[in-house]
Amino acid sequence: MDANELVRVYTVNEPTLAELIRAELHGEGIACEVSGENQAGFAGVITIEIFVRAQDADRARKFIEQHEPRLKSEAESE
Repeated sequence: MDANELVRVYTVNEPTLAELIRAELHGEGIACEVSGENQAGFAGVITIEIFVRAQDADRARKFIEQHEPRLKSEAESE
């Protein structure tokens, strides 16, 4: 696998949470892309995927895992 190839590291159903994760990853120096945040969900169900370069995938997954409770709480309060 190419180190710059995009790989999915996380999937969410909440656009606000996806944006918070994107901002946090960028703050950590991890470039990421979010896919699906503009879809109109059927009955409110949408799937938003977060992608990073393969070389950053492990670091991004660990960061999300460590900060997920705080980020979910922030997303719910917005």
